[in-house]
Amino acid sequence: MTLTPSPAQCLCAFGAAALLMAACSTPAEPGGERRVTAGIGAAQSPVLSRDGASIAFAAVATGYTNPQIWTVRADGAAPPRPLTSDASQNYDPEFSPDGRDLFFTSSRAPQGIYRVPATGGVQELAIANGYSAKISPDGRTLLYGSGGKVVQRTLAGGAVSVLLPAIENSFAPIWSPDSTRVLVTTTTPPSREQDWWIARPAGGEPLKTSLGADLRSQGFNSVRADAWLADDWIVFDGRQGETQTLWKVRLAPDGRTLDKAVRASGDAEGDSAASFAAGKLVFVRTRVDMNFWALPLDSSGEHVTASPEPLTVSPGRKGQQSVAGSKLLYSGEEGNRFSLFLKEGGKQKKLRDGFYSLIEPDGSRYVYGDGTKERLNLFVRSLSWWSFRSSALCESCGMPRAFSPDGSKLLLWSDSPPSRHLDLLDLSTRKIDAIVASTNELYAPRLSRDGRWVTFIVQTGDQQWRGFAAPVNGRTTGPAGWIPLTAPSNQFFYLFPSSREDLIYLLSSHGEGGNLRYLDVQRLDAASKRPSGAATPVYQFDESLVPGMDPIWNPITLDGNRIILELGGVGTNIWIR
Repeated sequence: MTLTPSPAQCLCAFGAAALLMAACSTPAEPGGERRVTAGIGAAQSPVLSRDGASIAFAAVATGYTNPQIWTVRADGAAPPRPLTSDASQNYDPEFSPDGRDLFFTSSRAPQGIYRVPATGGVQELAIANGYSAKISPDGRTLLYGSGGKVVQRTLAGGAVSVLLPAIENSFAPIWSPDSTRVLVTTTTPPSREQDWWIARPAGGEPLKTSLGADLRSQGFNSVRADAWLADDWIVFDGRQGETQTLWKVRLAPDGRTLDKAVRASGDAEGDSAASFAAGKLVFVRTRVDMNFWALPLDSSGEHVTASPEPLTVSPGRKGQQSVAGSKLLYSGEEGNRFSLFLKEGGKQKKLRDGFYSLIEPDGSRYVYGDGTKERLNLFVRSLSWWSFRSSALCESCGMPRAFSPDGSKLLLWSDSPPSRHLDLLDLSTRKIDAIVASTNELYAPRLSRDGRWVTFIVQTGDQQWRGFAAPVNGRTTGPAGWIPLTAPSNQFFYLFPSSREDLIYLLSSHGEGGNLRYLDVQRLDAASKRPSGAATPVYQFDESLVPGMDPIWNPITLDGNRIILELGGVGTNIWIR
């Protein structure tokens, strides 16, 4: 395992965001992009009404296990509304030309394309066994999938014909803005590589484009055509290596591509599923957001009483949180630097630029570092009286990790070779006492609630980690004085004390690799700190909201009967430009 300083890089793939929040339209970002939804779930297949005023999309929101059809105003001025609420798979919405109805595909019995008023109401079967309706910009012609081919008919009904009868498999049609042409994705044996043809619904020979071969030669290993813009620009989802986002390329009249593909949206990764109407491009954007959450426990410390509760809700990277009652101190990304923020009672203020910080248990002052973690100078500053002055504590003395319960001492962590060590700084005398020293990698130190013990993790061998406890007495620093709390593990984990002296928490992947989803509790002998019995489960995080994994960025703290930790979730939302 490689430990990195970037929370975003420390997360594996997630599922849909778990928290349903009201939609909010964010201010436009550079390039005129604006988020329309927030926290609805894994949004997919957005489409604009012809006037560009409304957006329909599918999403699996909180309370559902399957996708439903939703609508939202394109200006984001009101929360999204669900139009379906059933146990079937509902997807691929399409507005009628006048915007009064929505067509969508559903797996319900009988399967097919259904129609529902855009304001909600009775859902009626429109085309049995059809899927993925696409209506021409002029509102006259309907395309849809049937039996692995794209077929067409007038919107009002009538005879159905196959758009590309000579092609074995055709799908994902997109209309040209003038309704005269359709770009269709195709596959044929034996290679099954995708190609793109331009068909003319009114009649005429289809034209095979060079889109597939040209984009493959430009390094794209996956392509999905999404939208046809003016001047024959084609917007597509393009993946190069493991990175996927929205691109566009221009087609010549003979089907060749003109020049290289260029980015069609502002993010270098995470954009997909574009749709175009009324001069607007709507698409899905996936972002990993790191925020602080509180996991509430009962008085025993062994049982969770509710789901995690958010303490912050913003997309920027964060880290190094510490809590004192209602006060939350943390470092947050601000432009090209990190700053220290204090949040209390719903209000937040910036304290200063910086990253390494720690708030005192009574909330009266905080410690912060200046410099790199290898040469970190520490200062202390009041949060009330004389808050504009800082006092120096020590030079090149390590990262601040915990206050003693009475606030008189500070646990310091130095993780630079050749000797990693934990020390205790007396804030009144400025004297530093050594607690633990190791030639091996040493991670995630925490003080016990009574301040008499320190817990930590040591990399004992090649890809092996083990948790230990050591007394805070200033006498024994080497491994001979450590008490093993866990067996060696070939996967990294967190270890941190409970508010009770006979319990310690373990956060791990249970040997599955990837995210640290499993929170367990281990009983200890309160006096000797020796483990007793097997660890028992406390909580399991699902893949939509999982803990950060970097021990420098993502400490875990306790506030009474709450575990405060940083959780990352994927927000897959609708954006417009």
